[in-house]
Amino acid sequence: MSFFKISCPGCNKSLKVSESLAGKSRACPYCRATVRIPETAPPEPEPAFPGIQVSETPASGKPRAKAAAATDSGTDRAGAVTPAIQTTAAATTAPAKKAVKRRRREKSWFSSSSDSASSDVSLVLSFLIGGGVALLWYGVTYPIRDSAFGQLFWERGPVPFPTTLLMFWALAILGLKWLNLKKQKDAMLLDVLPTEVSPEITVGSIDRFILHINELPGASSDTFLVNRVVRGIEHFRVRKSAAETVTMMESQSAIDANNVAGSYTILKVFIWSLPILGFIGTVMGVSSAVASLASSLSGGGSMDAMKAALQDVFGGLGTAFDTTLLALIMSMLVKIPASALQKSEEDVITNVDEYCNENLLRRLNDGREGGAERGASGGESDIFRQAVEQALGTHHAEMEQWLSKLDTIGTHLTDQVSAGWDKVNKRIEEQQQKHVNVLHEQQLDQQARLQAQLDQMANAADKIQQTLTSLAEQTTTLQSQVNETFSNTNTSLTNHLSGVQTGLASLSGVLERLGDQQVVVQQVAAQPEPSRNGWFSKKSRTRGRG
Repeated sequence: MSFFKISCPGCNKSLKVSESLAGKSRACPYCRATVRIPETAPPEPEPAFPGIQVSETPASGKPRAKAAAATDSGTDRAGAVTPAIQTTAAATTAPAKKAVKRRRREKSWFSSSSDSASSDVSLVLSFLIGGGVALLWYGVTYPIRDSAFGQLFWERGPVPFPTTLLMFWALAILGLKWLNLKKQKDAMLLDVLPTEVSPEITVGSIDRFILHINELPGASSDTFLVNRVVRGIEHFRVRKSAAETVTMMESQSAIDANNVAGSYTILKVFIWSLPILGFIGTVMGVSSAVASLASSLSGGGSMDAMKAALQDVFGGLGTAFDTTLLALIMSMLVKIPASALQKSEEDVITNVDEYCNENLLRRLNDGREGGAERGASGGESDIFRQAVEQALGTHHAEMEQWLSKLDTIGTHLTDQVSAGWDKVNKRIEEQQQKHVNVLHEQQLDQQARLQAQLDQMANAADKIQQTLTSLAEQTTTLQSQVNETFSNTNTSLTNHLSGVQTGLASLSGVLERLGDQQVVVQQVAAQPEPSRNGWFSKKSRTRGRG
């Protein structure tokens, strides 16, 4: 990005703007008049005397020291030089003076406590503004508290009050940050390092640049642009090295970016807290609804009581949902402008980086390796290349020492790691050997136990075999005895059956003979039975029946 100069039509101050603002309107940081930035850069005026640069009179009326030298080859070397012209050699031989310090604006109780440029705003001031706006808001919504919109703030429990306060507090912070961002954008129009003071930034010209910066509007003294430029030239004055200044400016750019990102921490906390408060209101509403429903069910009253209890239940649910809705809407109202504002501040940091690269780093001249010619040529890539070469040349020997140390450390670490692995491997082998020995002992013990059990089982099998043999012998003996008994029984039965057969044959012959003869049946008087006194006697049977 390139920059060009224009003049303010109101105060005739010199402004330096970037090409990205072409065709836009901005407020002058000096007189606050509206400045229309042209579409194209105006042509630069040609010098009255080629090769000689004469300093211009500043707006304050105080003449500045001349920073140019006569370079025309046709100039008389023995002649006198005009008093208004000052050579670079004469500037370097000037007597040493006390270094000019930057003028800083006095800090107020409501401003940031940091000495450098910051994107932070006063939390006390923003709280007072947010609290006042919250009170005004509740005062405005009090007459309409019975409407649906007013009930969101007045009839939904205690949660909407802190939610509204946090929202207006966050909006107050955003408003103050927007004013600070507007000041940062206005400061981007300032010509902080004018070429009229000196075309190059050398150690001898730093005081004149500081004096010019002190004459800038007071509101711009705490901006990122002025703070970055002042820190860069002060570091260059102390270290007298363009390469170190380049490194420092990179670090300062990272610091400013972190400053911008860190200034939104409290806003992120507020954006996180708003939905949490809404969920707390939801829990309170649901708890109230459940409690009302439980009391109505336990009472067991009439239908009117049940209707009243249901109204309380629905009222609690309405509180739960309305507080969550209100908190989510407020969170969106804070999140969207906060993201847009953070993006704008990051763009400002990027523009400051581009301005410093274009107007500060490329003009640094530390007197090493043709710094003046380098500054006159204006090659930004050459500046960075030479700065990197100087930085590498400064630290080359140190880097070699560190590399040798790292090589030694690496070798030592390799040896230690190898020795450590050997020890670990040895320990692992010892542990494995111990484990194998334990397993072998356990295996031998288990085998001994199994052998003892097998011996016991073999003894038991022998005893069982002997018992079975004895039982077989007894069974054989019993079988022979049974066979003998069966034979004797068969013989006896045969003899008895033969006798029965003989008797039946004799009976049959008797019956045949009786069939041919008359049989006389004579009645014989019955003899009295002897008395029996036993349990089964007739008398006892009679008694038993009686």
